[in-house]
Amino acid sequence: MKQSQEIRTRFAPSPTGYLHVGGARTALFNYLFARARGGKFIIRVEDTDQERSDPQSEQMILESLAWLGIRADEGPSEGGPFAPYRQSERLDVFAGYTDQLVKAGQAYPCFCSDEELKLKQEQAKKMGLPYVYDGKCRGLSDEEISRRKADGEAFTIRFRVESGEVVVEDVVQGRVKFDARLIGDFIIVKSNGFPSYNFAVVCDDQEMQITHVIRGVGHLSNTPRQVLIQDALGLERPVYAHISEIVGTDKKKLSKRRGATSILFFRDLGYLSEAFVNYMSLLGWYPRDAVEYMSTDELAKKFDLAQCSKSPAMFDFFLTDREGAEDFDPASLDPAELQRRINKKSKLNWLNNRHIRDLPLDDLIERVRPFLSDAADIRELIEKEPDRVRQAIGSVRIYVDTLQDFVAYLREVFKVSVQPESDEARAVLEDESARGVVVEFVSLVADRKPETPDEFAEAMKEAGRRASVKGRALFMPIRVASTGSTQGLELPTLFSILGYAAVEERMRRAL
Repeated sequence: MKQSQEIRTRFAPSPTGYLHVGGARTALFNYLFARARGGKFIIRVEDTDQERSDPQSEQMILESLAWLGIRADEGPSEGGPFAPYRQSERLDVFAGYTDQLVKAGQAYPCFCSDEELKLKQEQAKKMGLPYVYDGKCRGLSDEEISRRKADGEAFTIRFRVESGEVVVEDVVQGRVKFDARLIGDFIIVKSNGFPSYNFAVVCDDQEMQITHVIRGVGHLSNTPRQVLIQDALGLERPVYAHISEIVGTDKKKLSKRRGATSILFFRDLGYLSEAFVNYMSLLGWYPRDAVEYMSTDELAKKFDLAQCSKSPAMFDFFLTDREGAEDFDPASLDPAELQRRINKKSKLNWLNNRHIRDLPLDDLIERVRPFLSDAADIRELIEKEPDRVRQAIGSVRIYVDTLQDFVAYLREVFKVSVQPESDEARAVLEDESARGVVVEFVSLVADRKPETPDEFAEAMKEAGRRASVKGRALFMPIRVASTGSTQGLELPTLFSILGYAAVEERMRRAL
């Protein structure tokens, strides 16, 4: 790469499913690196697998990136100087490079059938050997090739690999060496005329002037094939950076059956896009100043490939079975099982709480609205008493991990009828000392008319002194009498939102 050359990175998803954490992290690192260096970030849809590619998957991937705030400078939606940005629309580009390799004798037609190749692969497997193409069609004459094509035989195009060592210089993994004998002549154009993955990315990276290829370490094994093609075509290699794999809490690679799920799944659970981006940035990268809580703008200023780690990054959101005995698909779990699987102490929850605390209050209220779809009473209050709702959301935000959590807290604040919600709650009020505590507290509230959390806290302490109780025997009767529940917001905070009149009314009803 030339020093004066503009940095250009790309995220190239295959539209065969949803965007999961691994893919989103790859997109993010490419986006951040381009932003940090004043370059361009490109989205390119690699849809040459026509059997599996799906327009709905493409739309879901683009929607996921949009939610994360990862916006492309060029892409299928944005357009750009190197359009089109879908590989299925670029077959003429690949055909030109194919002709160049065939004419130079660096690629050739292969007429081996799928059945024949599958049999050879099975034989190699039985012998405990890696399968390498045996070069059966390597030496076909021009006459035989022409005849077989004329007869309508299906064929692929294979790249001719000579023995030797392929060396890849990688920013994250260092120098990596590959034995070309274990690669063999590989297919670059399939029998349907579509390019293989390894061939298409080389052509498009060249055409779109990609300077840096940042992707998961799982793609490292593809790199020697791509390097061989680049060298055969006389192309300059991009800078490679293969970032660490992502594992679950069981230290096993994250997959669709071990906790990996759609990025939009986390949006629907109530996570802020800023928090999720912040969390993903720490999966395999760490800032020099060790500050973990960052805005996306701060990330773009700090991000450096040199700080990426080789070691696997742990996605600690889902609790997985460390013995490896149980796989699970988060999207298929019922709500109760899903909550059991979520690690409440995950870094994502911590970061989401921090971002919720710092979000401008008006913005936060708008983001909470969609989660109140089943809470018509609270939605109406937002319109009728916006100041009261604003105060409530501003007060409870320090307690919530997700936007969904606001629903339960707001119900607690705005509930009309207070009744014991469980046997445990009823048992609290039936205790001999409970009535005395509630009576004393109601009397103090009516007399002092407290307003702030501190004033309500002092009234509770005084009620305990008068009733000669403390601890659970003091707080629990007051909680159940005022909320009907044995758990919830800190009472002084809740009472300051409700106001002394509402607190007094609730507790007199309980009495």
